[in-house]
Amino acid sequence: MARITLKQRTQQIWQRLALLEATPSEIATGFCIGIASGFVPLNPSPIIVATATAWLVRRNAFAAVVGATLTILYTPLLPLMWLSEYRLGKAILPAQSPAPGDRAQLWEVLQKGWDAYAAMVVGSIIIAAPFTLLSYLVVKRLAERWDRKKKASPLAD
Repeated sequence: MARITLKQRTQQIWQRLALLEATPSEIATGFCIGIASGFVPLNPSPIIVATATAWLVRRNAFAAVVGATLTILYTPLLPLMWLSEYRLGKAILPAQSPAPGDRAQLWEVLQKGWDAYAAMVVGSIIIAAPFTLLSYLVVKRLAERWDRKKKASPLAD
């Protein structure tokens, strides 16, 4: 059985994205939804959240799944991200409970309940915004290039 490399698999996924029957904006928005879903705190499955969100807003679900799958790359950083989201959110939201000190453990934050989760959501929105904007711009530009190539192709109908 032939082994496929990560580079080959990535190229296959990008080729499938290039062949989607969707506008560049729909593809880029779907991909952005996938990236943003990876920042939702304590989310057990960014892929499910991304697919449902893309379906609800009528954007490309496959592109959302690709974006959500890409978030697997920063899985080792999740505890650090969650703590950063919490601290950033707590700086913005009125403090209902005292913020943990510098040596706070993730478990201490999670035991604070809904206040902590609300702070994490606010922090995740702020942290995710530049990443989603950047991914939108990059993927839209790529999708526009793919669209021009499809239209210029002699096989185009």
